[in-house]
Amino acid sequence: MSQVPPIKKWLTFVTGVLECLLFGGLIFGWASLVIVLKTENFFSSGCDSAVNGPENVYANSSTSTVPVVFANQTLITTLSPVSATNKSDVDTCAADVQKCTEQDEQLNLVFTVASACLSFMALPNGILYDKFGTRKTRIVASVTYAIAMLMTSFTTIASSVMLYASMCIMATSGGYLLITNMQIGNLFGERRSTVITLVNGAFDSSSFVFLVVLKIYQAGVSFRAIFLFYTAFTSVLVLRSLFLLPSKQFPWPVPPDYNYGICRGKNTSRRPGAEHVELNHNEAHEQQQEALVSNGHAQQNEEEEEEEISTPELYYPTFVKGMKSKMFYTHLFWFAIIQLRNYFFMGTFNPWLTGLAEGNGCIVGSYTEAFAITQLFGVFAAPLNGLIMDAYRKRMTRKMEEDKKAGIESQYTKASLDLRCCVLAFALTTGLGVLFSICVVVPVLPIQYLSFILQVVLRSFLYGGNATFFAVGYPPRHFGKMFGADMFLGGIISLFQYPLFILTQDVFQKNPMPVNIILLVLTALTIIHPVYLYFHCKWLDRQYRETGPRTVKKRVRQEDENLLVVDLVSAL
Repeated sequence: MSQVPPIKKWLTFVTGVLECLLFGGLIFGWASLVIVLKTENFFSSGCDSAVNGPENVYANSSTSTVPVVFANQTLITTLSPVSATNKSDVDTCAADVQKCTEQDEQLNLVFTVASACLSFMALPNGILYDKFGTRKTRIVASVTYAIAMLMTSFTTIASSVMLYASMCIMATSGGYLLITNMQIGNLFGERRSTVITLVNGAFDSSSFVFLVVLKIYQAGVSFRAIFLFYTAFTSVLVLRSLFLLPSKQFPWPVPPDYNYGICRGKNTSRRPGAEHVELNHNEAHEQQQEALVSNGHAQQNEEEEEEEISTPELYYPTFVKGMKSKMFYTHLFWFAIIQLRNYFFMGTFNPWLTGLAEGNGCIVGSYTEAFAITQLFGVFAAPLNGLIMDAYRKRMTRKMEEDKKAGIESQYTKASLDLRCCVLAFALTTGLGVLFSICVVVPVLPIQYLSFILQVVLRSFLYGGNATFFAVGYPPRHFGKMFGADMFLGGIISLFQYPLFILTQDVFQKNPMPVNIILLVLTALTIIHPVYLYFHCKWLDRQYRETGPRTVKKRVRQEDENLLVVDLVSAL
């Protein structure tokens, strides 16, 4: 068992989830932030007075506002309350869209560039994480996050272009916080997958922060005061990096004497400090000679201990071999297609829903609000995937133990145990993607409530399963690079969302149905990945039975304490 105090381990987990929730994916809350930015008149120099004037202050409006941000434009839809005397008059809730094309284009481009940076910078972030470890890089990320918030707070109408830099830095820094927090799962053994998926779910649900910012702003707190507070609030990131996270990475499996943070307490893996030893020079010289003689005998008593090599270390010892593995490419296909399916849904949400509602502004507004509310529940949906994976792993482990006691050969081996859990999770995710795509294709409005729920669960399963795959399928020291490469390549493929949108608008006369059918077929084809992993696991089991566990010899020194005296004397 690890010597990490239980309270410290759970504090690390809880603060990690809160950190991802409060700092991680804030850029996904753009739909709420854009109202604040429009009210502050950013990028409004080219707008006429009807939009750029004081009348456009939504915070003081008696009507309800529904922010809708899509790949093609940013709209603020104002819904007038239904008249109590004439509830059947559809015009009373018809959408009144106040629009400034230049402002919409600039704000939408800020969002597009920032979200792209979140994906594209995952690979450099992963490389830096693997090379320099957790603490150093997190402190840098915390400082850059504070700089982003400070830049945003001092942005004015004249310097609106600063939003490009501040939002990109914020998104990139938030993505790095996710990478460092996902390996907290290593501390929880059999609950590893649950923790990883929960951290991803918290990152996914952090869009609520800008919703809170919007409400505080509407209550009368200034834009600058809100972001200055958040600048100061980032100091907790530095404190957590120092006290609740390791200098490098969390190992897997966790050694029996492992501890972390600058306040480790008593740890058998570290030699006692020299400050507790007092020696005069004569005593020091005598003890040094005795220690050197004793150490000479100790070197003759070195023993070699065999340590079993884990499956990821055996087959993918280098980053290049991991990138060349077939399961990486099938996984990339699985991840990129389902992510593209999700992005296209978001990008065409308004025209698709408007078509189903036959232009009724009341229906579009109510369904849009329902969709926005469901997005907040990603943090609760995410652990479901991890719980399923951990329960399946526990079931396989129990079956292996029962077969061993019965003296029969088990169909499972520990060589494929972790990847077999991913097979089930990925198959479920593909099934969710197909069900979601079918609901989107069906032109019946009430069914779309089910689409909204499936979309949230699908997104949580997708990103949680994606992170878990790289945590269990490849060596921990390559996690950052492998995860970053996957996000980077997946981000490139997601750019096809824009050509698909143009295809919908120009070729199919603004009808997303044909493209949705194409994406339904592609989503169904992602079953290739879990099928391939299933046969890959059977191959791993066969190799394990034929050759047995691979081991590496590790030298263990018996009298290591004598070296301590030599070190202490040398220090004197």
